[in-house]
Amino acid sequence: MNAVIPDISPATVLARFRGQVTGGRLTRSKHIYLEVDDANGGRWRLISWEADYAATFPGFPGGNTVTAADFDHGSGTLTVSFSDHTSFTLTPIPDDADDAIENWELFTPDGMVLAYGPWSTWRFGGKDDPDYWALPIARP
Repeated sequence: MNAVIPDISPATVLARFRGQVTGGRLTRSKHIYLEVDDANGGRWRLISWEADYAATFPGFPGGNTVTAADFDHGSGTLTVSFSDHTSFTLTPIPDDADDAIENWELFTPDGMVLAYGPWSTWRFGGKDDPDYWALPIARP
């Protein structure tokens, strides 16, 4: 019997991140917390930690629909696009410290988390597993 290994590339996970913005906030320190409900009723959560935030709109994207999440491998920048043709970007803040934290994390409806950073690394695994494993650096 063959085991099926799911496609867990960052690009595959980001391609599934679509749906209606149902909550979240932009903090004074420009950290984003975004809740998105997908077409299947699943809830996604995007949280930025060590990333610069820039948007093509004022305020918060509430009520919009996420139509794309694109990652630039060279800069590490994540761009989230919306149905009204606006977007925001999260650009990693470099930190070479041994105790550096993630630039951003994307929690999936099925209990997994995709994290980028620090040190240009990907991690993907169960959100309750403190040792979720590192993905190889590859173009997502």
